[in-house]
Amino acid sequence: MKTINIALNTRSAFIRDALVYMVNELTQDRPGVQVSFSSRSDTLAHEDIIFSDLLPGEIHLCNTLIKNRKPGSSVIILHSYDALPEPDCIVNCLRDVIFFAIKSASVAQMRAIIEKALKSAKNPPIKLLKDPGLICNHCPHQTLSRSQVAVAHGLIHGFDIGKISAINKVSIKTTTYHKSKIMEKYRLNNNHDFFQFMNLLRERG
Repeated sequence: MKTINIALNTRSAFIRDALVYMVNELTQDRPGVQVSFSSRSDTLAHEDIIFSDLLPGEIHLCNTLIKNRKPGSSVIILHSYDALPEPDCIVNCLRDVIFFAIKSASVAQMRAIIEKALKSAKNPPIKLLKDPGLICNHCPHQTLSRSQVAVAHGLIHGFDIGKISAINKVSIKTTTYHKSKIMEKYRLNNNHDFFQFMNLLRERG
């Protein structure tokens, strides 16, 4: 019996339930195949298929969890971008994944992606060398400057612009400028995207 391990790292219970339903539907008539679902946040070293959310700005951050995934695994990234950034702007560990636009793609497209991933998991390609996409050299990941870290730290802890300015002994205009540079660097379109990104930074510690 072949067991296919599937990680469902999505914050949406609706999407998670839909993925479980589609996978079960596609595997119910396959003799010798069973699936095991997990929602692990510590390692993906044993997962054959990985579904993962991508929050605004996250495409420009190091993703060590996906970087250290099982070699040869299929990664499906669920995103809400209208258009993805240029490939040269995407971090190396997300170069060879499948991007799925949850706002515009169809159920039929997702079924086709899952079908292909299941076939690959059942008969994995022989791949002994580490994927070049998982190497950190020349990765275009973005980092915050010291001033941007100070602003992000204050916002993560619930301080308003005025208090952050007072703590760092700078003008409100300067603090606002650094916030806008964070939004520009990580291509955050609005305050909703910005605060989702701040929550992501808080989760990552």
